[in-house]
Amino acid sequence: MAAGTADDATFVDADIALHTAVVAAAHNPVLDDLFAQFAPILREHLVALVGLLGLRSGDPNHGYDAHADLVEALRRGDAEDAGRVLAAELEATRSRLLAT
Repeated sequence: MAAGTADDATFVDADIALHTAVVAAAHNPVLDDLFAQFAPILREHLVALVGLLGLRSGDPNHGYDAHADLVEALRRGDAEDAGRVLAAELEATRSRLLAT
């Protein structure tokens, strides 16, 4: 939650660190390598989008609850719940982007 009080770049870095850990939890070296290659360009574009679209205005901890729910589902080993959490968060983000 500390990233919520930080600048957009630090917020995005924390988000990518979480997703890197989620990818690592899959224990799939191909997925690890793919994400490692993808992460730098993802970071660059997310930092720009977060600022440009004001995704954190009014909610500096944008996505925190969904991320916490995802981590909890993974901790329990509940792939179905993790999938539901991800689908709901993607839909919420998509809807917010379309509304801007």
